[in-house]
Amino acid sequence: MSARDESDPAARRRELENRNAALHGQIDGMLADLRRRTAEIQEKQAEAAQRTHQLTSEDGMVTATVDASGTLQKLELSPKAFERGTPDRLAATITSLIREATGTAQQSLQAEFAGLAETPDLPSIVEGAPMLQDFFNSSPLFTPPDPATERASRTGSEPRAAAAPEIDDYDDFDDDSFMDDRRRRR
Repeated sequence: MSARDESDPAARRRELENRNAALHGQIDGMLADLRRRTAEIQEKQAEAAQRTHQLTSEDGMVTATVDASGTLQKLELSPKAFERGTPDRLAATITSLIREATGTAQQSLQAEFAGLAETPDLPSIVEGAPMLQDFFNSSPLFTPPDPATERASRTGSEPRAAAAPEIDDYDDFDDDSFMDDRRRRR
């Protein structure tokens, strides 16, 4: 504080009032922005709550429907799904399709809300204040399944964990059934 400021209390008071008014203006602006962002988030949450993602396997035998968070809402199996492969293969297809749908939903949700999570740069408002981003972990709590990886592993277009063998013949029996052998022995 200078000698001039100490000798003129009215000038000092006006300076403080001006700084106070400027700070109030900044705070009012931040509150208005917060209210706008809150309303926008609530609107997007309501829209997202109504959204579903539906995926069908390449062969059309399995359809999975998940909500916006990736929770399975409905699983549909074609009647032919039980005739065209082994139970293990059907289970692997179902699991992979659900993981792909879940990953798609979660990535969509994260992308939609990422911009809304940005916080103001506090040091630009209050000198010497810490950056709020330093207090928050910017990485997600978990990594959703990667839809492209799930599809690639299911379709065999990308080498991954041991895939179920391709089934060329859907009939596991030879032309001669063991039932026929018993009848011949009688």
